[in-house]
Amino acid sequence: MTVWRKIGNSPKYGVVIYHFKAKGQTILPLVVGDTVVIREESDDWYFGYATKNKSVVGIFPKNYIHLREATIVQSGSIETIIPKEPSIAQEITSVVREWCLYWKNQYVEDDPNFDTVQDMIHDLLIWRKEITSRKITAEQLKDLKQKVSAKIDLGNALLNLDLVVRDEEGNILNPESASVVRIYREHVDVADRLKREMQGDKDAPVETKASVGATYNLYVRMVNFVCRVDDCEILINLYDAKDMNYICENFIVKWDKEKLQKDPDFLSSIRVVFTDLDAKDRQREKVFLVFQIVRCGVMDYKDAEDKKQTRGLRRPFGAAAMDITEKLKGSVSNTSMTDDEEDFIPFLQCGDKEFMDSCVRKTVTGKEINHRGQGIFASLKLLKGDIKQIREDFPHVVQPSTTVVRKMGFPDVILPDLVRNDIYITIIEGEFNRGSKTADKNVEVSMLVCNKQGEVLKEVINPGCGSEGSSEYKTLIYYHEDKPKWLEIVKVAVSTEIEFRGLHLKFLFKHKSRNETKDRNEKPFAMAFVKLLNKNGTTLKDEEHDLLLYKIDNKKEDKMHQAYLDLPSTLKELEASNIAGSGHYGPSGSGTHSRLPKIPLFCGPYSLSYKDSFKVSTYVCSTKLTHNVDLLGCLKWQKILNENDTASLKKHLTCLMRVDGEEIVKFLQDLLDSLFYILMQNTVSDLYDNLVFDALVYIIGLVADSRYYQFRPILDAYINSFSITTAYNKLMSILKEYVDNANEDTDHEPSFRQAMKSLEYIFKFIIRSRELFAMLNENRGKQQFEIMLKQLIQSIGGMMLYTSDRTVRAQGYALRNMPATISDILKVFNAVELSQLFVEFLNHVPKSRLKIQKIKFFEDLVQTELFSKRECREVLLPMMLCQIRDMMEAQDEMSACIKVLSSIMDHLFNPSKPLYHENDVGTIMEIILRTVIQTTIKTHAENMAEFEDCVEIKGDCVAVLLNILRQMSEAQYVSYISRYTLLTDLEDFLMEIMMLFQNLITSSVYQHDWMEMIMLQNSIILRALRCFAHTISDRFSNPFQYQLWNNFFHCAISFLTQDHLQLENFSASKRNKIISKYKDMRREMGFEIRSMWKGLGNNKKSFIPEMVGPLLEMTLIPETELRKATIPIFFDMMVCEFNQPSQKGIKGNFKEVENEMINQMDVLVEGGRGDEQYMQLFKDTLLNLCSGSDLIRKQGLEFVEMITKLLQRLLEYRHIIQDEIKDHRMSCIVNLLDFYNEIGRQEMYVRYLHKLHNMHLDCDNFTEAAHTLILYAKLLNWSDDRLSTILQSERFPEATTHRELKEMLYHHIIQYFEKGKMWEKGIDLCKEISGLYENELFDYEKLSWILRRQAALFESIMKEMRPDPEYFRVGYFGRGYPSFLQNKVFIYRGKEYERLQDFNGRMQTLFPNSELMKTLSAPSDEIKESPKQYLQINAVTPVMEMHQKFVNKQVSEKILKYYQMNEVQLFTYSRRIDEGGSNIANIWQEKTNMTTASPLPGILCWFPVTQTIVYKVSPIETAIETLDSSNKKLNSAIEHQLTEPKARLDQLGMLLKGIVDAAVMGGISNWKHFYSDDFADNDKDREFVKQLKEHTKTQAVLIKDGMWVHKRKCPEVQKPFHAYLEEKHLEWLQMIESEYNIKVAEKVSGTSTLKRFQSLSVVSLDRLSSMYPPSPTQGMKKWKQTKRAVGGSLTNVSSSPAITVSPSPNKATYTRVQSVWVKADKGDKSTPMKGLQTKVNKKLTNKRASQVSNASSSDSPDSSNRNSLEHPIELNEQITPRRPPRPESEKERRNSQRLSAQFTHMGHLPGASPGMISLPNTTASFISYTSTENCDSGDDDGPPPLPVKHSENSKLSFDAPPLPSRQSLTPTKTPRKSKPSVKASQSLELNSNPLETAPPLLPEKITPSRSFDGESL
Repeated sequence: MTVWRKIGNSPKYGVVIYHFKAKGQTILPLVVGDTVVIREESDDWYFGYATKNKSVVGIFPKNYIHLREATIVQSGSIETIIPKEPSIAQEITSVVREWCLYWKNQYVEDDPNFDTVQDMIHDLLIWRKEITSRKITAEQLKDLKQKVSAKIDLGNALLNLDLVVRDEEGNILNPESASVVRIYREHVDVADRLKREMQGDKDAPVETKASVGATYNLYVRMVNFVCRVDDCEILINLYDAKDMNYICENFIVKWDKEKLQKDPDFLSSIRVVFTDLDAKDRQREKVFLVFQIVRCGVMDYKDAEDKKQTRGLRRPFGAAAMDITEKLKGSVSNTSMTDDEEDFIPFLQCGDKEFMDSCVRKTVTGKEINHRGQGIFASLKLLKGDIKQIREDFPHVVQPSTTVVRKMGFPDVILPDLVRNDIYITIIEGEFNRGSKTADKNVEVSMLVCNKQGEVLKEVINPGCGSEGSSEYKTLIYYHEDKPKWLEIVKVAVSTEIEFRGLHLKFLFKHKSRNETKDRNEKPFAMAFVKLLNKNGTTLKDEEHDLLLYKIDNKKEDKMHQAYLDLPSTLKELEASNIAGSGHYGPSGSGTHSRLPKIPLFCGPYSLSYKDSFKVSTYVCSTKLTHNVDLLGCLKWQKILNENDTASLKKHLTCLMRVDGEEIVKFLQDLLDSLFYILMQNTVSDLYDNLVFDALVYIIGLVADSRYYQFRPILDAYINSFSITTAYNKLMSILKEYVDNANEDTDHEPSFRQAMKSLEYIFKFIIRSRELFAMLNENRGKQQFEIMLKQLIQSIGGMMLYTSDRTVRAQGYALRNMPATISDILKVFNAVELSQLFVEFLNHVPKSRLKIQKIKFFEDLVQTELFSKRECREVLLPMMLCQIRDMMEAQDEMSACIKVLSSIMDHLFNPSKPLYHENDVGTIMEIILRTVIQTTIKTHAENMAEFEDCVEIKGDCVAVLLNILRQMSEAQYVSYISRYTLLTDLEDFLMEIMMLFQNLITSSVYQHDWMEMIMLQNSIILRALRCFAHTISDRFSNPFQYQLWNNFFHCAISFLTQDHLQLENFSASKRNKIISKYKDMRREMGFEIRSMWKGLGNNKKSFIPEMVGPLLEMTLIPETELRKATIPIFFDMMVCEFNQPSQKGIKGNFKEVENEMINQMDVLVEGGRGDEQYMQLFKDTLLNLCSGSDLIRKQGLEFVEMITKLLQRLLEYRHIIQDEIKDHRMSCIVNLLDFYNEIGRQEMYVRYLHKLHNMHLDCDNFTEAAHTLILYAKLLNWSDDRLSTILQSERFPEATTHRELKEMLYHHIIQYFEKGKMWEKGIDLCKEISGLYENELFDYEKLSWILRRQAALFESIMKEMRPDPEYFRVGYFGRGYPSFLQNKVFIYRGKEYERLQDFNGRMQTLFPNSELMKTLSAPSDEIKESPKQYLQINAVTPVMEMHQKFVNKQVSEKILKYYQMNEVQLFTYSRRIDEGGSNIANIWQEKTNMTTASPLPGILCWFPVTQTIVYKVSPIETAIETLDSSNKKLNSAIEHQLTEPKARLDQLGMLLKGIVDAAVMGGISNWKHFYSDDFADNDKDREFVKQLKEHTKTQAVLIKDGMWVHKRKCPEVQKPFHAYLEEKHLEWLQMIESEYNIKVAEKVSGTSTLKRFQSLSVVSLDRLSSMYPPSPTQGMKKWKQTKRAVGGSLTNVSSSPAITVSPSPNKATYTRVQSVWVKADKGDKSTPMKGLQTKVNKKLTNKRASQVSNASSSDSPDSSNRNSLEHPIELNEQITPRRPPRPESEKERRNSQRLSAQFTHMGHLPGASPGMISLPNTTASFISYTSTENCDSGDDDGPPPLPVKHSENSKLSFDAPPLPSRQSLTPTKTPRKSKPSVKASQSLELNSNPLETAPPLLPEKITPSRSFDGESL
């Protein structure tokens, strides 16, 4: 037995790691990734629930769960799980879980963002792993949080999820801890950032003040160097490819192979950090990391083994470069960086005569390098922060041994403790004359730093970091090169300024020999030098210098080592001296100094060489040395004062303000010290005070400028270390003097404006100086200082009164900078008094002046310490609010005003002390709340032409309003409302704010994904509405203010029904978050609405029925408690309307509520509201209430029942419209149509008619669309009454009366019927509308038009081809279908040319999960109740209902064909019953007749079966039907051969062979025993036997005709086959005579004539109603009463077969016969007798033709006259083959012929032709087809002789003439007796009056080819 144990004190928390799909009552299925809470456990199982559905508990295996540390907190019914991991890791987990659901959907939908989301999830999981590893520093975690936050925000935006805002730490911002305006600003910032990232600008740098001073570092680790070289130096540097210069100092790696082998840590120690990079460096266009490889060894590496070679030579070997532009611009590395990515940098070797610089340029041009596997492997990272910071943050990367390389220049920020005195020398190039040597020299340049005594300074030269300082630097050696180009950079670092005096650089030039012995004897052949300081104390300029080369005579000794210092060192010095004259000289020709006069210039061993040249450049990077004389003069002010040179000092002070800012900020502290010392020199104060003050404000203004913003910390640090105690007096007095003279024209006006611009730092110096003075002098002079300070501030305030343009800029500067002085002034001045001074200062500013500066002043003031003090706010806030209010009401600077209010409200928000700012909120509420409300309304309006920045301020304005309302307490709400003493004012306020609330709810100013902001807004509005509800209820009930109450209800219901509160539409996690923070606000608002409704009392009637719709929308929200609370309101409305007083007492009904309920219910449920639960709750609630009310019980119950039915149909319809199957949607619409028609809701009926019509048009169901519009038209009449609103049509807005609209509808319906080829229906409408035009409107023009259209429809019936539709029975079995389909059977009308297989495919496409049933057996109960879907589909045959108008009429088969396939409601099909086993003679069939709800076609393409009748068919009946079907096929094949001369004989031959040689199926032998006399033992069976024999005789005749046709058309190749058929035919005839006792008149068919024994219709007999079989007895009696005789020859004159229809006494049946009448010649006095016409079953055509046989009978002497009036021959059926259209002449000739006499009775019809009859549809009974044939077996008369011409053509039995293209049927004259068929119920009489006109002309060359025997039936 399993033992279960409780889990400790707290449940366990785990994650599912495998799918668990087991099923069982107690088993809990799980999916990978689910989280579970575990309550109990056993040895192998856990018991608990999944957090996604806490209501389902169960057991699951332990090994499927990974336990996680977590804390589960139970708060009431809400259980919160808090995993024990960092909050950012928890967020990643939650986000990934939510994203995965959308990610899967993206895969299914093939979303293009699928891969992007997948990569994001992958990144988040990697970062989560890194976070939970706890192996990263705090700074790295902070940076990683930012990356995670950015990735989550971007992913949420891609997936259209909610925007998440965060605090500074990267955690999700708690709305309870932040103000509304702050939350709003965070949303705006995140949305803007996401917008940039979505547009692809995520890598674009954003230049901010914070980033300007940021320092970046490039960390480089050289992993390996693969190259065929021994010892070398590798110089690493950053290279600007655009400017072609190096950025940093060199980093030198001594690559020693021996050291590499001995020291395993050598490679790992090659690390360097290039520091001091700033934002400008990151934005360089092209930056490369360059490696220069310098070989150290012999001159040529091929001579390395030669010991005589000179060694230690530095030779260029090659270079490598890597583009790092993107790495510098990319993201900063902030992870652990344990897995460095290594980059391979290909190596390019220098050519024999190639300079190193040339090789470097090749590597950076981007050309492909053939490196042959040689190169450098390196790893790079970009780090942010100064060197100290990155050493702390990345100790494992930037180790103590890591070399730090500085940039050649100053960083963005020059710190106070930074001392640099570096000079960078670039040895550029030289040009050397070879002299007497035969080859160019191998020049090596040695650089030394010497003092004025000529002594070489030790260790001051540094070629690069990574190497120690040296006394001498030697350049590369280029072999035999007279113009070497080095471009080598060397740094000279000298510690103090004193050592620089007299220092100079000395360059020695020496030829290096390959041979070591020779090289020892080589001496320097030339020398050059340059002094580092000029005579005036400034440094050498940062530029290129052309140095003079002095030849060295080594034979002479330089006794005075410094003697050369008196010589000129540069070309400029030489040009400026008198030695070279006064002309301009420059480099030209082969030598640099070739144009100089050849004047000897020498000193000791040094003599000037005019043919050689040497060029270097210098760059000074020093905090002590400068190039500027005036700057140097100010720094040396003491020396100038000592020399009493006041003019020079004034000049230097004046010129200082023109010195470039970059030079000044280098010496910022020294300059400020100098200026303050000069200012405090009492002896000269009067001379320099103003100049010093002007210089001070210039420097301070320079630092305050945005270009040098990064130096503000330096200035702040200086002020903190400031030590001059008395400076405040002079600064204040000078500044006050400038302010007082602000409106005067003085020389100090620019300085005054600069002083206003620099007010912040001027006051800092003043306050700092006063603090030092007070500290040293025990606060002496405090009162006097405060007076001076107050007077200074008042002077500045007084300056604000000026209105001249001269002071406007200074006033603007003052407004901008005065708030920055507050923090310093508060150190020495009273805060409240200062607040009053600022109020006075602001009040002095004119209202129409400096508005934006004033607003900016308020904004800055809010951020100061002064505003943080409560007592100061009491002084400042009213003044600020009043000025802001005035500007907002004047619509001035709206955006800035809202921004200030945002800052104020954000500052006043204190969640820890909610009542701390209560007084301030009260002040805001009283002064500006109404203005904010009105401004919000204006900005939220659509037409905001007066607000250009409306879009920008909408959100800010709403945030401010919400913030005010949020911070208002309940008491403040009451207090504010009580301020309105007049009810009208209070009503206006309430109307305004509720209108605003409704606008904010219905059209939010915030984006849809700002869920946090929207929910916060809703919570504030809910609280406000609840407060206002009490006010409305208390103060506006008596007198009652309808509009105010109405606005409240609509506002509250809009709030409740908004999309953002429909929690059921959200994911579970989102829903839980909302409920945990805000609860379900819909419920609270619903209860408030119910309370307000109850408070209406007798005023409820004012809201009936207008409030039915809004309240219904509220109750449809799927929240059970809300529904229970609000549904009873409808009962209250019903009672209220029922009891309304009327003239008869009370109204007594609630029709208005009912009507409105139906209208609104339809719209809302279709829109997605409501569900089955609501339907049941609505029904139960109102039934209970109505049952308990004696007053309205009956009407109430009926109302509830009706609404329930409506809800059921609407829910069904809504469920279906979401489906793509339009057929289902149409069915639901029809259900609703029936319902609305039943309850008399005409407007809803019309609405759904339009929907159904539009859907039919979308599906091209034109016939059904027409029937739908007919229902619409039936609602109209032919009057000129005005259309009601209900009946008006959007499609025909111009129709205003019933007649106009109905007329337009009829024309459209006719058009639809025409498109659907339902021309008969269109004709009916044409007749109706033509009657209107003819008899009512007398509009003959329209009448002529409609008649032409009607004629065209008639013509279409007879001429155009119309495919017969197929009908299908579809059974939907199983509960898997929609409710309106379950276990129901429908009859479908197929589309054009759609057969059973196609229909099956269509249905299975609509129901892909359905299973097709294989049999037609009735489904079992198990199938019907199964949750699956089963389809049963089979074809059915329509059964025509004969129209009364066709009775006793000869009707064209084309006309009847329509009624056979359309306007049918009865359908039938048969299936075999295997009761007789394998014996066919014993097989019974089951026949099913079905009746549909409506005729097809109708308003749908299908209708349900309403009645089904099933009965059995006996084997003999089956035999009769089978034989009859075979006869019809054979007859059809014969007629096809007669009408189609080119038709193939295959089908006819196979049919004949299947009958005469039925080897497989057995033929009639299967029913042999039915022919015996012993079979029939009752009258019924005897009747069946007779019918069977008659059909057999008919078949014999048809076989005879078929054999004749087959013989005439049989080609030579088929002659043997025909002979075989003849043989089998004779055998078959003998068989039926001998075995079946059936005698056939002729047994030889070779020369037989084609006789017509039966008229067979193309209408198949299985489409007739078998439920009403004809009475054989009645048929025989009728037949005996009728005698027929037909004589003369046959001529084909009718265009289509005619069917004569007669009623039957029992059930309507019809008999179709051939109509033939032959007129005798003049000698024959006999009258033509009425006879039955023989039917020819053939394909119908719409061409009228006639033929007359050229064969003369024995009593027709003039047989050649085909057009003779004496021999008219009429037929009403023509066998017409397909042929090309007639030529126009032939058409005219034939159209001119007169009509046949037989159809005189149709002459009144326009354009009538034989067989063309169409009458309006009338109700008719069922009909059946009956045929007559020769059945007199005892008649031995032989056939009459053939006509002369025919017999001539048929002399030989087997040589029949070929068939012509058109045939004529020629019977013989000799009559024969005949007996009627047993199936014939009544014979049809023909018109016996011949038409005395000539017959139509026969076509030429037509030979009669088919004759009949002398008697036709």
